[in-house]
Amino acid sequence: MSFPTSGPGRGAAPSRGITLVLIALTALGPLSTDLYLPSLPAMGRDLGADAATAQLTLTGYMWGLALAQLVYGPVSDALGRRPVLIAGMTVQVVASVLCLYSATIDQLVMARVLQGAGACAGAVIGRALVRDLFPPERAGSIFASITSATALAPMVAPMIGGQIEVLFGWRGNFAALGVIGILLIASAVTILPEPITNRDLSRIRPVAILRAMGELLHDRRFVGLGICTCSAFGALFAWVSNSSVLLIEGYGIRPERFGLYFGLAVAGYVAGAGIGGRLVMRLGSLRLLTIGLGLMATGGLVMLAQTLTGTDTALGVTAGAAFLLAGAGFALPQAFTAAILPYPHMAGTASALIGSTQMTTGGIVAAATAPLADGTPIPIAGTILVLAAIALTANRLLVHRPNRPV
Repeated sequence: MSFPTSGPGRGAAPSRGITLVLIALTALGPLSTDLYLPSLPAMGRDLGADAATAQLTLTGYMWGLALAQLVYGPVSDALGRRPVLIAGMTVQVVASVLCLYSATIDQLVMARVLQGAGACAGAVIGRALVRDLFPPERAGSIFASITSATALAPMVAPMIGGQIEVLFGWRGNFAALGVIGILLIASAVTILPEPITNRDLSRIRPVAILRAMGELLHDRRFVGLGICTCSAFGALFAWVSNSSVLLIEGYGIRPERFGLYFGLAVAGYVAGAGIGGRLVMRLGSLRLLTIGLGLMATGGLVMLAQTLTGTDTALGVTAGAAFLLAGAGFALPQAFTAAILPYPHMAGTASALIGSTQMTTGGIVAAATAPLADGTPIPIAGTILVLAAIALTANRLLVHRPNRPV
């Protein structure tokens, strides 16, 4: 599979500082998701909300993260990466303050939607900058490296968030997110280059945006990779959105120890992304995608088998989640790389379309699985297996045979 080698702003190899800023920008999304996970039960009690209602703060964040990407991507293609990034991060800081002072669960959910709408600027523009600044032969490895490093955020975030809750209460987590947003704005201003030199206001007209998205959606391989990405992310999010309730309330894990279990699962993601980054030049993105999807299905089977045989424990279920996340570490960076690299002229739009549908899937999965929680891993495992089957089917019919009729 070959990709165009040209792109806006291609030149000298990006500095390590730029790479670190891109890592931080893409890490903000999972950090904002996972930092307060140990606080969900306490937050719900404080605001008079049950577990399902408290989880709407997570679902709302995902919807904000999903929908705003459709704005940031095309606008950053037309007006430049840095100004759009700084505007989005400013929204994130303001929303973090609103979360901090929310007096009801409804206020907090709305503030979280706004927080997601701001934070997604870092994810969508950070990914587009990889396409802008790195040559195609390195992009797959760079995406895997960024993903691997970014995976450390959800690994350490619950541990840090649990300690913040102990010291300052659940609101302290949102104060921390506001401070992080300010630091990222400063980093974007002082470190990131602007690869878009020819600004074109006509590209942000609705007709132009729809035409660009139509071009992407007529590419069968792009659609197939999008389905794989969405299904893999949905399966991953089935675990992320329900893990705190399952482990804390279902298995009696204390909030400050939840991060250790969560970190064990995320270690699988770090390993998968790291190994995938090393193997991509030898095996190719599409083969790694297939391996990753198979590992994700294995994780769901491990969870389900333990539960059906009555041998499930918190550690055993977390081990199944580690298989799931290892597969996601293989699959997600490579699916995204293969989807975005053929489109250097609209990297922001391609990044936004994949990212938006991915986050929408995460929000749907979170909303659909929360009412099914029964203290066992069965709802999580069932969701994982269904989504893995969808991804494997799309991978076979659309990604590996893009020119053949289904």
